[in-house]
Amino acid sequence: MILGIEQKKGNGNILSGRLIAYARILPTQETDNAPQPFLDMVKNGLLVIEGDFRASNTLKQFLRKEMGREFDENIAGMLERIKEEGGELPEGLDAETIRERVNELSNMEVIPIPAKITHKTNEEDILKEDADIYFIGDFQGVGQAHFCLTSLPIYYQAKYREQEKVNEQRYLNDILSQIETQKVIDVAEIKDASELFPEGASLNSFIGNLQELLDTRVIPFFMAQETDEDFEAAWNLFAGFMEPYPNKADLEALKNAVASLRADQANAIERRRLELYCNKISAVYHENFRKIPEIMQELAVLEG
Repeated sequence: MILGIEQKKGNGNILSGRLIAYARILPTQETDNAPQPFLDMVKNGLLVIEGDFRASNTLKQFLRKEMGREFDENIAGMLERIKEEGGELPEGLDAETIRERVNELSNMEVIPIPAKITHKTNEEDILKEDADIYFIGDFQGVGQAHFCLTSLPIYYQAKYREQEKVNEQRYLNDILSQIETQKVIDVAEIKDASELFPEGASLNSFIGNLQELLDTRVIPFFMAQETDEDFEAAWNLFAGFMEPYPNKADLEALKNAVASLRADQANAIERRRLELYCNKISAVYHENFRKIPEIMQELAVLEG
C-alpha cells in the first residue's frame, strides 16, 4: 500500500492495462456544498474513474503493417523455406531495417490517455470488473478525491507502458534472432507448461502459428496430465498466456472440451468440439475471419 492506495484486484507486477480506481466520499457539510458538477460525479457515495490503456499500436501491429498482416504467422514457414531453397530474405525484412523502424516507433512522443468518470453504485459491482482495481481512500472533499483519481492514471500508464516496452523488446529480440540466424524455434523442444508459458509471456508476444501450438503441444500436454489438479495448474498457466484473447467464452468452452475428453477419450463429439474451438481461437488470433462462420455453423450442429 502506497499513500493509502489499496489494490483491490489485479497483480501489481503484471498490469492488465485496464484501470478502475474509486474513492468513498463521506457525507459532510463540505460535501453538500461542493459545486454541482462534482456532486453529479458521485453515485451512492462513490467517485469512480476507469481507463483502458491497452496499446492499440503494439509492436506486433506495427510489424504487421510494415511487413504484412500475417508476418508473425508466416515468419517460421518463410524462414524454413528460404533455408531449404538457399534464397535470400525479402527486401525490408532484414534485422537492421526492422531495428530502425522500431526505433522510430519508440521515439514517438507519448501522450497520456485520460481516464473517464464512470457511475458505479456499490463496491461489489466495481470488483466484478475485469481490471486492475484500486481504492484510494475516504474523502470529505469531492474536489480532492477527483484530483487524486485523475492523477493516478498517469502513473499507472507510465508503469504499464514500461512493462509493455520490456515485453515488446523480448518479442523483437525473438524475431531478430530468427531473422539473423534464419533458425526456426521448434515448439517440439518445449518440454513442460512453464516453458510453454513462462511468467510474463502472453499471446501478444507469441511468434508463430497458434493452431500448431495448440494442436501439437498444448492439447497433448493437457491430455497427458495425470490428475485433475495437474490439469488445472497447467490450464491456469495457459489462461494467463491467453489473457489478451478477446473472447473468454471460447477459452472456457475449450477447457470444458478438454476436461470431457480427459474423462472419455473415445468421445468423438467432444474430440471434434475440441478441434473446432482450437480452429476458432487460431482463426480469431490470426484474423482469418472468413473461416469463423463455417466453424460456428459446425459448432451449432454439435450443440444440436
